Amino acid sequence: MQIKSVSDSQDYILQSILDLNGLSRFDADITYGNGSFYKSIPKPDAKLDIDPQTRNVIRADSKAIPFETGCLRSIVYDPPFLTYVKQGREHDSIMAKRFGGYWRYDELAVDYQATLKEVARVLGPGGILVFKCQDIIHNHKMHPTHLNVVRWAESLFRLKDLFILYKNHRMPMPSKDGEAKRVQQHARIHHSYFLVLEKR
Repeated sequence: MQIKSVSDSQDYILQSILDLNGLSRFDADITYGNGSFYKSIPKPDAKLDIDPQTRNVIRADSKAIPFETGCLRSIVYDPPFLTYVKQGREHDSIMAKRFGGYWRYDELAVDYQATLKEVARVLGPGGILVFKCQDIIHNHKMHPTHLNVVRWAESLFRLKDLFILYKNHRMPMPSKDGEAKRVQQHARIHHSYFLVLEKR
C-alpha cells in the first residue's frame, strides 16, 4: 500500500516517516511533553523537554541539546506554535494555560532558527529532523511557517518529505470576545505540517 502525504492521523504520519527512512524508532525527541506522539509507535531512545512532564525525561532546551556533535541519526521537534495577539503574556484563558506558545512571531522565529542550528550540530550527515509546525495568522498577517522553516533550514538541511495533518475541527487558537460577529478575513487553519528535513 502506498504511503500518502495527507492524513488525519498523527500516528499514521509518524509511522510513515519511520518506514520511509528505514527507522525502527527515533533517536531523540527534544520536545517530548507527555509522550503523546508515542501511543502507537516505539518511544525514542532519548526523551528531552525544557519542562519534563514525565519520569525519565532529560531537562534540556532545544537550543542546547546535551549530546555530542554528530551522534544522532533522527530527531523529533514539536515546538509550541500558538501566538497570542492582544493580551500578550497576560492572556488568561484555558488555551493559554493548556498550551505553551510564543507571544510574538519574531520570538518563534528566533527559537526555531536557533534550534535548527543546534539540531544540525548533533545530527550526523544524512540525519533526519522531523519538524512539526503550523502556519498562523498574526496581527492580520499570514505567516507561512512551514515555508519559513524550510528557508531558515536551507543552508543546513534539504526538505526530504512533507506531510499534512488534517483535523476536522479548528486548530487551537485563543478566542476573542465578539469573534463570531467579526467578518472573516482569512481561511480557518485546520492543518499542520510534519516537515522531514535531511542534514546536508
